[in-house]
Amino acid sequence: MKLFLSGLKQKINLILKNSLINQMVRLYFFIMLLFGVILIWKWNSLPQEIPIYYSLPRSNEILGSKIQIFTLPLYSLIFFIINIIIAGFIYEKDKLPAEILVTAAIFVSFLLFITFLKIIFLIT
Repeated sequence: MKLFLSGLKQKINLILKNSLINQMVRLYFFIMLLFGVILIWKWNSLPQEIPIYYSLPRSNEILGSKIQIFTLPLYSLIFFIINIIIAGFIYEKDKLPAEILVTAAIFVSFLLFITFLKIIFLIT
């Protein structure tokens, strides 16, 4: 396990030398910072139940507790970590798919951030 983690760290350090991937990682951290800042700013004005599950028919089922708003940045983090790990393993063989994976992670994070903003500013 220790060998796997040290190899993973080397692979991630290698892909971070790529300027596009490095910029995407910085953009991801900026998006996560915005998640945190807006959440801290609006937390006290959030009602106890917020509309999280828009895909369900209109009823009380679309509501979730305000703590569930953390699922959006959490999904973003999980997707980003998985894509970075996969990109690290394929970067040495082919750089383009690794760049596409990281860019896709940023795109998904941005969409989740837009959803987060819509929910927060809809109810406050």
